[in-house]
Amino acid sequence: MNSTLEKGLSMFPRALTLFGAIAAAVLIQGAGCAFSETNTPEGDRCNPNDAHNECSSGLVCTGQRSSPAIAFCPENYCCPLDSNGNITGGNANCQPGCNGGAHSICIANKDPGACAFDTGTPLAEALAMDADGGAAATADDGAPEASSEAGDP
Repeated sequence: MNSTLEKGLSMFPRALTLFGAIAAAVLIQGAGCAFSETNTPEGDRCNPNDAHNECSSGLVCTGQRSSPAIAFCPENYCCPLDSNGNITGGNANCQPGCNGGAHSICIANKDPGACAFDTGTPLAEALAMDADGGAAATADDGAPEASSEAGDP
């Protein structure tokens, strides 16, 4: 049942060598040499649907469980909270509008609050124009919902 190549080498040992190399690569990645979903730094994207907080110590994934969402931000980022539970930090992704997020929301669904904020309207005024208070609308699975406003495509 052992086939051989033209050079007379058995295929079985060669297959074991290839399998061993693949198994070793998988084990090395599992030992910490691959990307890890922990200790994500401030301002980096995070997944609010994860069961654990993947952000570095002192940071929370915005929109995860009881963590607040960032106003006019379609993404979730690792950000610090103050003692009152408000998002703080100097990173642009942790600020209202999240470094261009308001512009993206405005372009995507013509949200009046996001468009106003994107053009320089103060946050409080923009939030008053926004039906969802500036938080990106999400379905139960965390995916953005389609807009139900008349005239939207």
